[in-house]
Formats: sequence, structure tokens, C-alpha cells
Amino acid sequence: MRWKALPGTLEPDWHQLVVRLRQLKDDNGFSLALLQAKTHFSASSWDRYLNGKVLPPQAAVERLAGLAGADAESLLILWNAAADARAAPPGPLADDSPPTPRRAPEPELRVAALSAAAGALLLSATASVCLLVLVLAHRAPTAAASVSQAGRYTCVYTRHADQLFAGNSTTTSHVVMRNNTGPDAAEVQCLLLRHKLSPGDIDGYYGEQTEAQISHLQRQDHVPADGIVGEQTWTLLRHVR
Repeated sequence: MRWKALPGTLEPDWHQLVVRLRQLKDDNGFSLALLQAKTHFSASSWDRYLNGKVLPPQAAVERLAGLAGADAESLLILWNAAADARAAPPGPLADDSPPTPRRAPEPELRVAALSAAAGALLLSATASVCLLVLVLAHRAPTAAASVSQAGRYTCVYTRHADQLFAGNSTTTSHVVMRNNTGPDAAEVQCLLLRHKLSPGDIDGYYGEQTEAQISHLQRQDHVPADGIVGEQTWTLLRHVR
């Protein structure tokens, strides 16, 4: 397999880790589909890991090493270094800009003392700013948590007459194709599972693997295998066998 060049922004340890993982995959002839089946991480996830788009989870590194019969310890040393580098705050940037011309000193205004009323007003404003910072800090984890749960779907199957529904969408005609996202795509993935096919993660993303499994279902039922879900393919998906 001919690999794409890794992003130039990768930290050195992350770059070396991905190179090692690519080598294990190539040396053992592993396909992305086999990695999905043997490691329980989806093929699309492995594609992102092996192209430096996302740092792979520690468990994924361990499972690939075990599958290849390789020493996991050296890989985990690289993984820990890469994870630490990502968590470290960036250092100060060198200032190569020309020196700013010095301005003539402005007249200095001195205030002998604040009145009691002005001091109280300043104290009140400072307290309000501190309270606002605390409120924002308290709310931040909730916002992050809601983002991390986006795109996750479940399959809750129900039957109406001779049709099957998985709890994400009730459509029987919406066109769903490659790179579509949302409840209709998640419904397709759940129904593929019910037909004993493997669309990958139930994440509402109609990617390469979901498209391939739809084509397989279409070939099984002797309809045009274009990988696109239209009215005819919805009928196949929702049919109770």
C-alpha cells in the first residue's frame, strides 16, 4: 500500500508512532477491514490513525501490536510521549519583529487617593468579573460533554406490519448516499446490522464501509448495486425476513 505523506505538524514522537504502526500493518498484510474485525476499532478510525489525523487510543496500539506479535512496550513509550506533547502548553514564540519605535513619555497623571465611594465601586466590579469567570468555568465541561456525544445513535427495533424500524428515522424514500450524515444514515446502519451485515460504527455517517454493505445487500437481492439508498433499497432494508 502506498501511504500518503503525514502532516508536517505532527510531533516527532507521534510521527514515529504512526510510521511504526504503518510498518506493522504492511509487514503483516493487514487490511483495514481485518483490523476492524480483530481490534474492534472501525476501519474508518484506523484510516484516521494511520494517516496522522487522530492520535490512536492506547488500546488500539496495544491490539495492533498483539495482532502482529510485536513488542507493545516500545510503541507505548512513543504513544505516551506523543500524548504528553499534545497536552503540554505551547512555549513562547520567538519575537523576530523589528523593535517598536519609542514614543515620547506622556504626561503622568497622579491620583492621590480614591474616595470611599469609588473604592466600593471598584471592589464590586472586581467581584462581578470573578463570579463570571467561575460560572463559565463551571459550564465548560457540560458543553464539551454534549459535543463528544454528538453523532452517537442506538438501534431500537420495532415492527409495523411487514416493515422494520430501528428508532432513528421512519422514512421509506429519502435518498441516502456517500458522505451523508444524520438519523437517516444511522437508520440505514442499524437495518444493515439486522440483515447480518457490518456497516461499522452506528455513528450516522454514511461512509465507505456502509456504502459497501449496501451494495452487497443490493447484489443479494438482484437490484442495481450503486451503493445508494433510495425507495427500492429502503424496501429491502425494512423488509422483515
